[in-house]
Amino acid sequence: MLGFLYRNRVVSPSLATLGIVERSAANAHASLIATGWAEIGYGYHGTVHAHPQHPDVVVRLARKADGFGDYAALLRKGFAGSDGPHAPRVHDLSVSRCGALMTVGSRLTNPTPGTWWLPYAHAVLADQAGVTMDEGVRERFKVEWPAYEPWVDHPSFDGIRENFRAAWPGYEAFVATLRAAAPRALDPNIGNVLVGQDGSPVVNDPLCDDGFGLWRSPLSRLVTQFVHVLRRWVSVPLGRAPAAA
Repeated sequence: MLGFLYRNRVVSPSLATLGIVERSAANAHASLIATGWAEIGYGYHGTVHAHPQHPDVVVRLARKADGFGDYAALLRKGFAGSDGPHAPRVHDLSVSRCGALMTVGSRLTNPTPGTWWLPYAHAVLADQAGVTMDEGVRERFKVEWPAYEPWVDHPSFDGIRENFRAAWPGYEAFVATLRAAAPRALDPNIGNVLVGQDGSPVVNDPLCDDGFGLWRSPLSRLVTQFVHVLRRWVSVPLGRAPAAA
């Protein structure tokens, strides 16, 4: 288990203080449900759980340590805007022996479909230069927000851009700094922008599914890479080629 430091203090609650002991990929989900942590959401690798006695936090379980672990590690390390309103608060993180990832974070909410700023918040997240999107992202955008799609490349973004910047002037800068710090391009899938307690957009889970292990120490990552290379070398012995037919 790894405690997270924000502004030189340890932030609680942790998995331990919440009474969460079982953290394995095989049994953690059933244990969470049995102890009152109902499933309120799910993704490619895992689930999100909430408890009525702990309304301000959620527990996220991924059976395979994924990009959220890297995001949490970047937030823990700190970068411009990582302590601001557009970054989630991750209070605790644990990776089991089998690689399952569990985190405790502040609870966020889903924006309503008619939220005026939601299309632009996702457009910024999908942005690579300006507000341009590849065709796959554009198609998802058209399905989710058909009224806004024709204006994605418009200088004023149908008037939303200026209103958004006035309401949350630090959002675009936070996303740009996150993009520079992230090991890969950001993930603009629907659901990766949620709402904080103050009503501001929060970049929830913007990194790719395959984790880089940034939550580990540099030595631990080096050992992991060495073991991976060794396993590949053993599985395909050096200099051994298939016999000719």
